[in-house]
Amino acid sequence: MIVTDMKKIFYLISAAAVIFAACTNLDEQIYSKMQKDEFLSDDANLARYTSRPYTLLQKWGVEQSMWTLILQLSDEVAVPKSYDGSWGEPRYGELQTHAIPASNKLVRTAWEFCFNGIAACNDAIYALENSGELTDAKKKSISEIKVLRAYYYLMATDCWGQVPYSVDKMETDYPKTKTRQEIIPWIVSEINGNIARLDEVPSVETYGRVTKDMANFLLAKIYLNYQEWMGTAKWGEVENICKGIIDSKHFSLTADYKENFAIHNEGSTEAIFAVAHSSIYTKEAFYPFAITLNADLQKIWKIGDTWNGTFMGQPDFMATYDPKDTRKAASWLFGQVYDTNGKQWTYVSGNDEQGKPIVLPYILEDVNIDESKYVNGLSRLDGARIIKWPYQSDGTLTSYQISMENDFILMRYADVVLMYVEALVRQNRAAEAAAVEDFKTIRTRAGLQPMTAADLTLDNLLLERQHELCMEGWSRQDLIRFGKYTRQWWAKPACDDHVKLLPIPEQMRGANPNLGQNLGY
Repeated sequence: MIVTDMKKIFYLISAAAVIFAACTNLDEQIYSKMQKDEFLSDDANLARYTSRPYTLLQKWGVEQSMWTLILQLSDEVAVPKSYDGSWGEPRYGELQTHAIPASNKLVRTAWEFCFNGIAACNDAIYALENSGELTDAKKKSISEIKVLRAYYYLMATDCWGQVPYSVDKMETDYPKTKTRQEIIPWIVSEINGNIARLDEVPSVETYGRVTKDMANFLLAKIYLNYQEWMGTAKWGEVENICKGIIDSKHFSLTADYKENFAIHNEGSTEAIFAVAHSSIYTKEAFYPFAITLNADLQKIWKIGDTWNGTFMGQPDFMATYDPKDTRKAASWLFGQVYDTNGKQWTYVSGNDEQGKPIVLPYILEDVNIDESKYVNGLSRLDGARIIKWPYQSDGTLTSYQISMENDFILMRYADVVLMYVEALVRQNRAAEAAAVEDFKTIRTRAGLQPMTAADLTLDNLLLERQHELCMEGWSRQDLIRFGKYTRQWWAKPACDDHVKLLPIPEQMRGANPNLGQNLGY
């Protein structure tokens, strides 16, 4: 995939949309006296006007978001109380233990992520459909936004099952509720009904936008979970869709795993669908540094302000890595800490009898952490910290309001390969799965031997997905599909099956009388 100035194009398109919508500080001749129909009559302006459903995706990675909700619901990440007493709010413990009330703030903000996105899609579709002649370019833009709306709906039904269904901006009644059994076939139909108009070959212009490959990725995800969601296995469909993406040669595995998450990762050959971020141009910040680094560690990257964060690797999960797996050190800061120049990081632990400071090596414990510390507070050196998306060390990151430059790849080619392998394994074709060349490369890239057919148990396949796709937003879904979500893990008791769905937020039920509550809440 050829990449040149992808993010610049995305930012310019997004900025133009904001300018047109706001109608302030405009070039009078170009914008402020131009009617919407006239603006949209130029096909070149379509991407600019319809960018808001895309820019809302940037809320994915903020602290109280869909991303952080999924991280805490899975067995990958925990958010214990800090040694200074911060991060002790009940909302984090509720997610950790899966004892979640309908008032939980992160459940509400994740709901808003989905349905604000859906509303923005409805706005854009309405504007395009009611702006004069329906050109082929407009039809293509409408199809893009409809598939993006399907993504938002998919995230919603994955988390809550039942969802309020509204695809008409002009609808004035309270939206009716559709069950998961109703909304999943609609999502599939919506994707299939629009995929033909989407761009087939990824390019600079399609970076961060809906394409045929992105639509097919969504279909593969739906069919991957179809047995859990709908009661019928669709492994053959997963196999065929993923093989189509693989055979297209539109994407390839990067030589280095870390290329996919680098500070400037827009050149990743694995990026099927990405959320663009910029320290200058994007409004919603991506700032994992603020939620994971404590006051000691932030100094390594010259970061001006963090929240003494405690987002850390769940100790049970950290123990599952093979010692040779290079993805662990690529994703987590643990053990002896070094600064950006490779110098051993230290800390001062009081003074000796002569009043001289006692300087000790900064060694983070990642596995042997008593689970009582979740509530009582971590020690200074407890917990592996998130470094999967490397931090700028040039002084740019002065606060959480400044975004990192790393784009968040929501849909990655390695996931396609792993879905393909899983589909084969679940059809009792483990030998074929073990022979998939890109699957072998995923393993050897991580410093591991390729799996044999005998190695390809479901338990091992789940771990491979978790280690490769760690913190990329799929673990909760995977744990449910593999039957592991309700088991006990660090600082979390075993639960019953009702927790596979989240409670409908109480504020949303108050605003829409058609919304019922999920069982068990």
